[in-house]
Amino acid sequence: MSSNPTFTIATLPGDGIGPEVTLPTVKLVETIARGVGGFALDFILLDAGAGHYQQSGESLPEEAMRIARSADAILLGAMGIPDIRYPAGTEIAPQLALRAQLDLYAGVRPIRTIKGLPMPLADPRAAELDIVLVRESTEGLFKSRNACELIEDRVARDTMEITRDTSERLFDMTFRIAEQRKSRGGKGLVTCVDKANVLGSFAFFRKIFDERCKRFPTIMANHAYVDAVGLWMG
Repeated sequence: MSSNPTFTIATLPGDGIGPEVTLPTVKLVETIARGVGGFALDFILLDAGAGHYQQSGESLPEEAMRIARSADAILLGAMGIPDIRYPAGTEIAPQLALRAQLDLYAGVRPIRTIKGLPMPLADPRAAELDIVLVRESTEGLFKSRNACELIEDRVARDTMEITRDTSERLFDMTFRIAEQRKSRGGKGLVTCVDKANVLGSFAFFRKIFDERCKRFPTIMANHAYVDAVGLWMG
């Protein structure tokens, strides 16, 4: 009898290209796992998304949420179909409910050029891309996504919320990533991207960033407005 551990993967193929990408990914990962050996993977396919909402009236069934909460990992496909919307007019986005309920506050997105593959960017500097974007995923305007205040069909009001607790753990995690990358030859630089020149909530965000960076003296820290970063990355 095998003593190898089995890891449960809650798998939500989603909508549109989601199933087209997710199902081959499952087969690929299963093949790799068999080659590595020593463990097994149990992929549990779950219904969620705009298509499921259209059929059942639920975008993320409670049973799917329960399994996702107890799983070792979640494999999430693309979610949403532009023409299928909630009565309020917003798109079906179960991934936002997953973020909120599982407290998935950080979206970590490595960007690296793989040598030998064609590049979509003409600038030769693209051949050396190696950065990590870390995005706070639960606060800001997302915090009020289900609480839009509509006043007499004249005014719609969403409230931005940025908290110290979430910002501190976001920054601490980002600086730790920078420390790890620096130990492997990286620059050891973290840039806080915000709109602190206009919005007081982002001035608060930047203030917390400046406080937390002092805990990581080997890492350089600077700031940039989101407008400028969009230009640089374009």
